[in-house]
Amino acid sequence: MLDKKEKELFQQEIGFVPPGVMVSENFGEEFQKTISSYHHQIWGEGVIPLKYRYMIALATAIFDDNEQRAKLEMRKAIQEGATKAELLEVIKQQVWMKGAPTILQVAPLIQIINKKFPE
Repeated sequence: MLDKKEKELFQQEIGFVPPGVMVSENFGEEFQKTISSYHHQIWGEGVIPLKYRYMIALATAIFDDNEQRAKLEMRKAIQEGATKAELLEVIKQQVWMKGAPTILQVAPLIQIINKKFPE
């Protein structure tokens, strides 16, 4: 189980304890420490700014048909300063990569964007 200090670190970094880290509690302390450490390596300081890493994660979530994760990654990208134009570009790219039916898949994301960035 994550100790209080580790949970506070996640709260400071991203505002919540990631679901994967929370679920890993079920696999034992050593496994959870490994997952938590890996999370910090991936989402901590890096060469690519965090906003862009979240947009990459958004693209992979769309490509994987994972709406819940796409919404989460998009919210994190917005928190890091992603603009409406940048988010729409990521979504358009995924429509190109997967094909026109993807437009229906990303409709909930477009609704969130339009609410967050009203004209």
